Amino acid sequence: MLASGCETNRNANAFLSADRTVRVVNHDPKLRSQQLERLAGQAAREYTALRRAFGKDVGRITVEVRDRGVGRHFPPATIHIPSRLIRKSRAITAHEITHLLAQGWTSLVLKEGLAVYAQARFGEQRGWPNYGRPIHRSARRWRNTPNVGVRTPADAEFVWATARRRDTEARRAAYAIAGSWVTWIVEEKLGGDLGRFMERLYRTGDYPAALGQPQAALAREWGEFVEAAGSKSRK
Repeated sequence: MLASGCETNRNANAFLSADRTVRVVNHDPKLRSQQLERLAGQAAREYTALRRAFGKDVGRITVEVRDRGVGRHFPPATIHIPSRLIRKSRAITAHEITHLLAQGWTSLVLKEGLAVYAQARFGEQRGWPNYGRPIHRSARRWRNTPNVGVRTPADAEFVWATARRRDTEARRAAYAIAGSWVTWIVEEKLGGDLGRFMERLYRTGDYPAALGQPQAALAREWGEFVEAAGSKSRK
């Protein structure tokens, strides 16, 4: 049976994308089959684009849908998407698929920042952490929000490494900062060369070798860029 570009399995709770690269397994009976078919098609299109971008393939991906939890990835080839995000059209499947394809990270700010960057570039839906807001503008907003205290990539790393990871505002700020940081490095410092980013920085963490400057100096330059970009976006 073909519907919305997806082949529905005999199991009424499972949906296979037309190209057979993504299988959605549903555990929330309140979701409609059309929603799950669309999710399978979306994830398959994103997976195709991401495989091309990263030059990696993990075989067929399984998308587990449940009515609880948060978006997560489970190597080698499974991601979890909570059903509430599907209902709100905020299923950031490209973010989680990126984690499957981009193993070998050296820091959480690079790992999560890359996923935020990839979601903005290749994802079909907009959600956490910037919900469609330009990522540098989002980072500027959090940098200037009182009492959050997440202004730099080092601050973002601290959030994930401590109890602050349970603070929703701090976590969202950390993801926005990381996404802006990686976007700036890839687009402004490396001219959009994602392959160079992956080989020279993502898997090494060696900022001087990859970019010719220590991380602290780069962070100051990025901060100036974000403040200027955020100011321009408000005009």
